[in-house]
Amino acid sequence: MNDWKRIQAAIRGSVSEENFGNWIEPVRIGELTDRQILHLIAPTAEAQHWLESEFQTEIRSIAWKLGLDFRSVVIDVAEDTDGAANAPLQQSFDFSPEPPRLNDRYTFDRFVVGSCNELAHAAAKSIAQDPSHGMNPLYMHSDVGMGKTHLLQAIGNDVSRRQPSLRVIYVTAEEFMNEMIKSIRFNSMPRFHERFRKADLLLVDDIQIIGSKEGTQEEFFHTFNALHTDGRRIVMSSDTGPEHIRGLVNRLESRFSSGFMVDIKPPDLETKMAILDRKSAECGIELSEEVRMFIAQRLRSNIRALEAALNQLIARARFINSRISLNMARTLLSNLPQPRDSSTEIKQIQELVATEYEVTIQQIMGRHNSPNMSNPRHVAMYMSRTVAKVNLTGVAKAFDRHHTTVRHAVQKIEAQIETDRELSAKIEDLTARLKAS
Repeated sequence: MNDWKRIQAAIRGSVSEENFGNWIEPVRIGELTDRQILHLIAPTAEAQHWLESEFQTEIRSIAWKLGLDFRSVVIDVAEDTDGAANAPLQQSFDFSPEPPRLNDRYTFDRFVVGSCNELAHAAAKSIAQDPSHGMNPLYMHSDVGMGKTHLLQAIGNDVSRRQPSLRVIYVTAEEFMNEMIKSIRFNSMPRFHERFRKADLLLVDDIQIIGSKEGTQEEFFHTFNALHTDGRRIVMSSDTGPEHIRGLVNRLESRFSSGFMVDIKPPDLETKMAILDRKSAECGIELSEEVRMFIAQRLRSNIRALEAALNQLIARARFINSRISLNMARTLLSNLPQPRDSSTEIKQIQELVATEYEVTIQQIMGRHNSPNMSNPRHVAMYMSRTVAKVNLTGVAKAFDRHHTTVRHAVQKIEAQIETDRELSAKIEDLTARLKAS
């Protein structure tokens, strides 16, 4: 297997099958006249453009992780030997159908409001009730399964019902990127601009996906500006705040932060029990107090997991024609993983890093800034943020530091692992050991 085949295999798991088949698989390796330069041959100019704008940095990073010595990546276009190599496969393509692909089950009436999400709910309803005024953009972020997509689509459904003449577009960031790529490929960028820059309300889910995608960020930047200048509404969801999206350019981070940002917190016990009541009532099932309490306590943070567990219980009860008992709930949920305790994970990371660098946890937590102390401290902060997925505030609290200190440490390690193969390998080893423990 040549070097490019190895890189392709590593890439495959990080992109959609459509993108891999269209843009990665047809690329072949060129003549390696310099062992420090990876020379690639793209089949078309469009493929070359996509690779250079979206994946050139990623290819170099993957090569380093595989132990390859390439310092740069050069992408050329295959020579047009038959006069048709660079011709598009078709003259145009169809965009996603309109009206937007919205799930009519995602409404405000079906959203359970608690102290954890009431601000996000209020902001979303404000946009829906008067999309011509108010906060712009609205940026909602949280861990997975907290209801961001529900609120995003509830806005779209409510606006479409109230003002059907308005042009509402709901799209995931990956769909935005794929439609942009197809537009470039089939010379349809004017249609792409018409579609997205003339929306009255643009709803973008999982915006963090555009991090490190330079071409997509450039296009979204101009789309954002066009909409914002015309007073049109933009609502985005993400799994993290703009400042934590890896590879997000400063001008987009600034624009994402310029409106109203709201962090949806994990649900408290009362909210989880209210969700269980609502969902079970919709299914015509009555849960006993002890079953409700057990499920709510057993599943501590993720609303999606909470609903999935309830659906499993309801299906089981109907299958055996029985009520949901506490014993049934215990049996069915016993195989679920224990809820993640972020403080315990950070403690494990600190212990692993301290052992690896031959320092003590007290020294990692201390104030000495010599490289012997600061380097393991920065690695521990980086792993707490990226491996344990603890937010910036949580990491700062665990290390008794200001959040800007943690942010600097994370950015420093991110930059170092791009060129320091030894550090990258060490962090991968520590990550594997953490997950195995």
